[in-house]
Amino acid sequence: MLDFLNNVIVASIIKSAIIIVVLLTAFAYLTLIERRVLAKLQGRLGPNRTGPFGAFQPIADGVKMAFKEQFIPGNAKKFVFVIAPIISTVVALSAFAVVPLGRGWIIGKPTVWDPWIADINVGILWILSISSLAVYGIVLGGWASGNRYSLLGALRSAAQMVSYETSLGLALSGVLMWSGSLSMIDIVNSQSSLHAWYILVQPLGFMIYVVAACAEVNRAPFDLPEAEQELTAGYLTEYSGLRWSLYQMSEYINMITASSIAATLFFGGWTLFGLENIPVVSILIYLVKVAFFLFIFIWVRATLPRIRYDRLMRLGWQVLLPLAALNVIITAIVVALHWPWVINTAADVVVIAIIFFVIRQRSFTEGTRFTEKAGQAATMMPTSVRLAKFESVTVPAVEPVVEEQEQDTSVRV
Repeated sequence: MLDFLNNVIVASIIKSAIIIVVLLTAFAYLTLIERRVLAKLQGRLGPNRTGPFGAFQPIADGVKMAFKEQFIPGNAKKFVFVIAPIISTVVALSAFAVVPLGRGWIIGKPTVWDPWIADINVGILWILSISSLAVYGIVLGGWASGNRYSLLGALRSAAQMVSYETSLGLALSGVLMWSGSLSMIDIVNSQSSLHAWYILVQPLGFMIYVVAACAEVNRAPFDLPEAEQELTAGYLTEYSGLRWSLYQMSEYINMITASSIAATLFFGGWTLFGLENIPVVSILIYLVKVAFFLFIFIWVRATLPRIRYDRLMRLGWQVLLPLAALNVIITAIVVALHWPWVINTAADVVVIAIIFFVIRQRSFTEGTRFTEKAGQAATMMPTSVRLAKFESVTVPAVEPVVEEQEQDTSVRV
């Protein structure tokens, strides 16, 4: 029996099932946590009636979604319409396969039951390649709906995800050059050997990764594919019930994966001042770091408004991509010349300071402010907007007509 459980394939299947159950449960209660945190930040109470502290609210939402009507539009491509949400969910779950949840149970002796599904030598490449397939679920769902609003939302998502994937990959290149490996576990171990987390070595790369990850998982302020004010919910317009829930599930699981990558690559994974030598404590350390980044996602959603689409694309191609390429050049020079990592940190800090100086002088969101010039307000408008000018019409003043009081012609008796 023990030999059967020590089989690599059997252990991988069991661990995969456990991870899937944990991710689905985390998705359900992350929706509750997000609603409560948003309510707290906005001065509301949030869901707190279903069960103690609203703990049964995700169960009630799941039952409600299961009994909702799931209709298929008459103009839809039925097979693709049904399969598209499943593609997004499978891709989101598959990307988590190489993420380590903690240190191995025995130091220096890997076992088949260590807290990760697989440790492959191209772990980061696996995550990037699988995550890039998520766009297919959204594009196919929008196209198969037979709705122009859905198609526009899908096209927005495709352009957005392709634009920010490049910057995200380049942001991680600095970490890969310092660690010399694509394995997630080797990257964590390299941070322990360096006695510094890569957030200190690559602050510019971390900043680029955070912005690009928000755009990659379609979270606010980059949730343009779901622009309900413009496209009536975008690619989700024709979806309802459990099919709609699958899309939401994939978004939240992708958010957990993005938080896990940030915690592993930039914040040392399960390491924290030597406490990681206790295997169970190492898993708790990892979970706390992931929870911190999930809170950042929620906090940003409650704070920043949705930006305009042309500014979204300009930020990706004209700002993040040049900065990511500059970070790769700086890191390559420092690593090739065997300089200490402090030099890389200093160069990144200088670049970040210049960025904030430029933001102060000329905001990347140019056109959202009113500037007073010559006593009148002038608003910067995009080039696609043309304002119509009308000549003012002078209306002649009309003199008020004063009614004369009627004379009293009555005769006194």
